[in-house]
Amino acid sequence: MHKRYLVFGLIILVFLGLLLAGCARFAGEGTPPVPTAEPQDEGSPTPPEVLAARRAVLNFLRTSANECVPPPGVIWEELPGTAPDGFDVYRYDSEDCRMTISYPLPQEVETLYHVTLHNAVSGFCWQANVDAGGSVVATGVEAGMLPELSNAAAAYCTEEGYTYQEAEQSDGVRCGVCVFDNGQSCNAWAFFQGMCGPQ
Repeated sequence: MHKRYLVFGLIILVFLGLLLAGCARFAGEGTPPVPTAEPQDEGSPTPPEVLAARRAVLNFLRTSANECVPPPGVIWEELPGTAPDGFDVYRYDSEDCRMTISYPLPQEVETLYHVTLHNAVSGFCWQANVDAGGSVVATGVEAGMLPELSNAAAAYCTEEGYTYQEAEQSDGVRCGVCVFDNGQSCNAWAFFQGMCGPQ
């Protein structure tokens, strides 16, 4: 009696295994490739150093904050925009996040690429400096406090007719702010990204 149940159970297991193998084969046929989270780099007019900076930041965030890293299949859309004199700027949007990559001109071997990320919903705000080799070399407030001549946010603030200042926060850390004609101010990089402005 037990042998009969054992044989019957084995037949059912073999049948289920064959059925699942067949389904897996058909499920993979004709399935379009899933786009990656980053746009294809091949043939892109974007400088390879900018693409390397974007990849470095996304990889860094995947292993730390895990914010502003879209799931597979979501592509960063490149946005048009102007750059302040002496800088080149690339802007990207993905879901609720905006990424800006800026660097001074002319590009040099030791050029640092400044990357800022903002999430309009969660309030996530982060920045980093990436070298031409694609390595993150500074993050946070430290990354935003480059000398003014290398700071696209400072240049943008003054070109718009406002005043760029370095303000000391309650924790003693200094950060760049753009001060508007009405006395209001906001973080210079947030203003540069269009996340805040005079009201």
